[in-house]
Amino acid sequence: MVQKDEDSNRRISAVDQLRGYAIFGMLLVNANGLFSIEWDQFEHHRERFTYADTIAPLFLFVVGIGMRLSWLKRSANVGEAATRQAMVKRFCLLVLIAFAVYAGWLWDALMDIGLAGLLAVWLIDKKPSIRVAAAFLMVALYQALVLFTFYGDWIQRVDGAPSIDSFLIIKLIPMRDALFDVALNGGPLGPLSWCMMLLFGSIAYDLMATGDRKKLIVGCVGWGLGLCALGWVFHMPWGDGKEVWPISAYYMTAPFPLWSTGLCFLHLLAFYLLCDVASLRIPTFTAMGMNPLFIYIIQLLVLDVVGGFDVPAMSLPVGIVAFLLFYGCFVALAEVLHRRRIYIKI
Repeated sequence: MVQKDEDSNRRISAVDQLRGYAIFGMLLVNANGLFSIEWDQFEHHRERFTYADTIAPLFLFVVGIGMRLSWLKRSANVGEAATRQAMVKRFCLLVLIAFAVYAGWLWDALMDIGLAGLLAVWLIDKKPSIRVAAAFLMVALYQALVLFTFYGDWIQRVDGAPSIDSFLIIKLIPMRDALFDVALNGGPLGPLSWCMMLLFGSIAYDLMATGDRKKLIVGCVGWGLGLCALGWVFHMPWGDGKEVWPISAYYMTAPFPLWSTGLCFLHLLAFYLLCDVASLRIPTFTAMGMNPLFIYIIQLLVLDVVGGFDVPAMSLPVGIVAFLLFYGCFVALAEVLHRRRIYIKI
């Protein structure tokens, strides 16, 4: 759906800039292999947390901010039932788009956003304490499934674990090869953990909506440091009672959603201080953040095409220049759409 932006005067600059930063990070991480920017922080690792792992949580977090804002505005105009129905349709469409664009690695960002959104749509109107409790309960449920069922051995690829296809419940699921051949981002149950970032994004919007600068700053610092600390507690061994649990987006066990959601609050705080307190903007980020779904899909298509060619090896300086040119092409596209106030949404 292509539409003009009727709410540009009411946009939240820090959120637009944060979303644009997430797009920049996504392009940097996804394209680094093409341009020889070979730093391990740009790679996803199974057993540890890297810069690359900060990007997808930011997308979920910003979706949560927008979801709460949309709920409050739209439900006041058309009612709760119509608003919830529209949100369900939107997230179902995201799931269908994910099926179309993720050939061979189904459980990636759009799929996680779509499924986590379908979980959150029944909670987005509830008071903050209920949303927070639901976020923790879903992470706890996922962690229990990993610890006490065959799902944990499958998602962590434990040596000697039985094939997931050997379980009757899996054999009865249609498209089981597409759903279970690739373990990534927690697999089909991963959205239970991903939903934490989305629901806490809605909490962040509630803090911003108060218009109280001190309350927002204290809230972001408190939630940010508190969740990071809690993630680290679950990461570390507990004597003989618990071994180290990796902060891993691949497994999506408790340390990752806790740690990464805390970092999301700290990212939001940084952009709030930059945009709303210091009245500064990072060039290109606002325009890039206005059409995130369109930019995301276009970059997937471009990388797929370019990946089919034999790209020559580049030195690091040449690779950086090549990436900046690559990024500049998307900036030009985003700027044209933004200046014409054209926003492609679903």
